[in-house]
Amino acid sequence: MGTSAVRWAAPKCLGVEKSEAGQGPCAAWRSLGRVLWPGVIVLWGGLVAVAEDRLEFPRTPPTPASEARATFETQPGFEIELVASEPLVSSPVAVEYDEWGRGWVLEMHDYPFTDPATDKPFVDKSGDAPLGRIRVLTDRDGDGRFDEAQTFVDGISWPTGLAFWRGGVFVAATPDLWYFEDTTGDGVADVRERLYTGFRKFNIQAVMNNLRWGLDHQVYGAGGSNGGSIVPVASPQAPPVAMGASDFALDPRTRQFRLQAGGARFGHALDDWGNRFLCNIRNPVIHVVLPAHYLARNPFIAPRSSLFDCAESGDTLPVYRSSPPEPWRSFRATRWTTDPEGKLYPRSELVPGGYFTSASGVTVFRGDAWNTSNSEPADEVGQVFLADVAGNLVHRQGLTPEGVTFRAARVDVQTEFIRSTDTWFRPVNFTNAPDGTLHIVDMYRETIEHPWSIPDDIKAALDLRSGEERGRIWRVVKSGTKPRPPVIPLARLGVEELVARLEHGNGWQRDTAARLIFERQDARAIEPLRTLARGAMQARSRVLALWGLQGLGALSVGEVQVALHDPDGAVREQAVRLAEPWLSREAGVREAIVALANDSQPRVRLQVAFTLGEIAEPAVIGALATIARVDSHDDFLRAAVLSSVRDRAGELLLRLLDDPTWGGSEAARPWLRQLARSVGGRGDADELEALEARLIREPISEVNRGWKMELVQGLGEGLQRQQKTLANSLPATTPLVTELLAGAREIAGQSAAEPGTREQALQLLTLGTFAPARDPLLAALAPANPGSVQLAAVRALAGFADPSVPDLLLERWTAATPSVRGEMIEALMARVERIPRLLTAIEQGVVGGAQLPPSRRGQLLRHADPAIRDRARVLFAGEPVSPRAEVIASYQPALKGTPSPDRGGRVFERECASCHRVGGRGATVGPSLETIRHHTPQQVLANILDPNREVTPAYLEYSVLLREGRVANGLIATETPTSLTLKRPNDVQETILREAIAELNSTGVSLMPEGLEKKISPDEMRDLLGWLLTPPVVPRR
Repeated sequence: MGTSAVRWAAPKCLGVEKSEAGQGPCAAWRSLGRVLWPGVIVLWGGLVAVAEDRLEFPRTPPTPASEARATFETQPGFEIELVASEPLVSSPVAVEYDEWGRGWVLEMHDYPFTDPATDKPFVDKSGDAPLGRIRVLTDRDGDGRFDEAQTFVDGISWPTGLAFWRGGVFVAATPDLWYFEDTTGDGVADVRERLYTGFRKFNIQAVMNNLRWGLDHQVYGAGGSNGGSIVPVASPQAPPVAMGASDFALDPRTRQFRLQAGGARFGHALDDWGNRFLCNIRNPVIHVVLPAHYLARNPFIAPRSSLFDCAESGDTLPVYRSSPPEPWRSFRATRWTTDPEGKLYPRSELVPGGYFTSASGVTVFRGDAWNTSNSEPADEVGQVFLADVAGNLVHRQGLTPEGVTFRAARVDVQTEFIRSTDTWFRPVNFTNAPDGTLHIVDMYRETIEHPWSIPDDIKAALDLRSGEERGRIWRVVKSGTKPRPPVIPLARLGVEELVARLEHGNGWQRDTAARLIFERQDARAIEPLRTLARGAMQARSRVLALWGLQGLGALSVGEVQVALHDPDGAVREQAVRLAEPWLSREAGVREAIVALANDSQPRVRLQVAFTLGEIAEPAVIGALATIARVDSHDDFLRAAVLSSVRDRAGELLLRLLDDPTWGGSEAARPWLRQLARSVGGRGDADELEALEARLIREPISEVNRGWKMELVQGLGEGLQRQQKTLANSLPATTPLVTELLAGAREIAGQSAAEPGTREQALQLLTLGTFAPARDPLLAALAPANPGSVQLAAVRALAGFADPSVPDLLLERWTAATPSVRGEMIEALMARVERIPRLLTAIEQGVVGGAQLPPSRRGQLLRHADPAIRDRARVLFAGEPVSPRAEVIASYQPALKGTPSPDRGGRVFERECASCHRVGGRGATVGPSLETIRHHTPQQVLANILDPNREVTPAYLEYSVLLREGRVANGLIATETPTSLTLKRPNDVQETILREAIAELNSTGVSLMPEGLEKKISPDEMRDLLGWLLTPPVVPRR
């Protein structure tokens, strides 16, 4: 295309007029790129043209599959080989291998949409045509490459997961969970049974995915984050299962559907021991630690999360790509800064490269083809492999056990396991293959991006379905190794031979053999399994044999008892779980499990803590107390213990207090508080009476004051949920409580006391009356006190309904730090009767209107009380927040001149550190700002001044109305079956039991306030941008 045929121009969104052809670009364009010739701009190596008001970007042609190996760089000692490519496979997102060695490929031809005309942001996609399909690949000549493909099923929506079962397959294809089977032998599914429906068809990158067989013969699926209302198709009148941030399990025989802990994005893996791992776009390795069904036993506990981020966040985890950034991504990253519709587009993939933004396909490598000897597994076995799709690379992390979970760390230093210079290389998933290698699923698309993340005019210049007809599957092999002979189809083996495969070095062989043994239900497998359970050299094989016997209904109590004493902790852990059916009738099993409370392995103790909740005898409490003392600092083990004592929390509490040294320790505090809260919340008269007697048994001393304060606090909080008080429910404790409150008032004012001790005392004051607590609380609000003490004082004041509380807080407004002011606003907004006093303070100029976050202003402007609503409308009309586009335009001078990063660091500490973290400074309420060093100054400026352009769902603010009448606000940090945790500025976290919630609503806006232009001048903004965008100093290795 010649220049005479094109009118080169800046997009209208930049706020400048188009240049006439031949006159050169305007100043705004000069800031975006380098002038190559009049009317043409080079933008990060790519040309951007506007032809008749239409953007055009340079395109990179696909690399033929036969030439693609030359684009790859692998770690020394590894090579990559082609297994399948177009036309045999197209748009693949997953591949699973059956017992015949055939590859079943899930092809997502409906990615990212079926019709661009109907693709609208943030709307349900149930009306879209189902274009997905499943193809079965066969290697006829045994050369290790597939040479035949047959379509097994067509016309399904968003297929993302498959699990084999008795000749058919379970398939996750949002909005449905299916079972397909070919009963005629023609290779095409004639059984098409829709089992469950209601999975929300919303965000195509947040769907359920990756069905995996567990050791327990259940099929587990990653639930994604779209949620849904799940109903069995055969019983549409059945109560729906509300699915939020959860995974799920399907019993293949009964077809029962159960929610599981989880809820991330695309990726789901199991290791040899049944540990499940997920990934999110910025969270590469997530371990599912706490099973949901155990936690659900006790609604009075509130663990913060069932999941653990094993790796550092993708915001701080660099990736080292070798491919160039795509021109349209670089262009979008810059022009987004002034796009009036920018709020619609997620920021997670705006950075062309540098850090994880699209982690997917997490997989634990369990093959044997990389082994250097027959006896020792390769170093790579047990490592986690995942993709950064946008970066055209494969990344790996090493797992190290840490307590009941794992830590993950980068294996390859300042490089990646595999990376390609071809921007079409799109690794989305992996699988452990029959040949013992790792196979990579390469969707091979020109562009992988969610359409909602792309402005309309840029999207019009892209073909988001380009490459739909392409796709590759790659094999990773050790250099110099000879090709392996074709794998013997396990389908042809008898059950005795399948049992022998449970000792195979390749995880696919073991998994497939275990599934086939379960499917066939052949009694001839029982004796070989028993022999293996007793004598297998590998612990993982003994575990598979035990579960194999369980699946055949042949596991004996004797075999369980032997396994409970196995020398390997992983076997003992599984044996405890397998023993649960015998707990009610086998005293020997109960005694063995109780004894394992002293096991040396944390994961054994975790399973024991869960399983003990199924036993009612007295010895259980002693065992749980042992675990509590040994694992005092482990939040996950505390949740496990608490899940097992719904009806016996008081009994455990009394047992723990028999050890005065432990009871008085710092580590004991959360245990005592949560156990007492559980007792108070349950309200059992006998339990309450027993705790009352223990509390008053001896006078208060310095030895017991701490634990008595925790018990009183926890009991009071639990009773409040039952609309009861300590005075009415435990009258004999009144003198004790009076004395403790007197001591708390004294401790609260002691500047020499530890901040934690003072905060405990301030919390306790909320259980008494307001008058005597008033002065100590106000003294703790003095600026000379540590910030954590001041915040505790504000929260304690907020807990009182006394009408003087608003004035007391506002009288101290001018001396309060920003973090304390933020908590004061929360306190004033928490009760409707306080709001008029806040509005008066704004009218009088005591509180600046701009100091209210937009979510609070929105609350006031939409308030149900017309008097509050009308006052707010008048009030905020007098102090408007400037239109964001005008504000951004007025701050353009901040992009010029030389910044002072040192001064910028001080601005960060003043205005940003309460929510954001950079280089070890600040809190982790909002997203880490490490990755924005790869953003342009214009983009960062717009993010700061217009934070509601786009709000990632994880950072939407929620408003929770509690049954007690208080309102709590914040981000939903984590959810469990019994609780959710809100996070507010300064890393303030509040965990709320679900049964205490009356209403839960999203405010629809970010927790980050608009109006920062009233706090940060253009000169300060220049310095702040300079500090945020200055690369960190990386120490030399």
